[in-house]
Amino acid sequence: MIVGVGCDVVDIDRIEKNQEGLAQKVLSSSELAMYQTFKEKRKRTFLAGHFAAKEALVKAMDIPCLLSDFSIAYSATGKPIVEKAGYQIHLSISHDGNVAIAYAVVEK
Repeated sequence: MIVGVGCDVVDIDRIEKNQEGLAQKVLSSSELAMYQTFKEKRKRTFLAGHFAAKEALVKAMDIPCLLSDFSIAYSATGKPIVEKAGYQIHLSISHDGNVAIAYAVVEK
């Protein structure tokens, strides 16, 4: 049963303002390790995408959550994966130009 659907859009240029502080606040340790391997432009798109995804997840959940409650990993094919006990989560992250967008569908 679907308990929620969430969507969020982020202007990638706005990420530059406090990029490193936002990365420390939003990304899990495993996400931060991945983030630190990227060149500057890819860092911004990655951070914007993950911020949008976590906002979408918070909106889709049927319980109160924080951005830090989620850690996004990737399958061998590049599909974003999020695990939360008792839930099945479907997540999509996309970027185009200066925009990052994410959709989350949460089932219980």
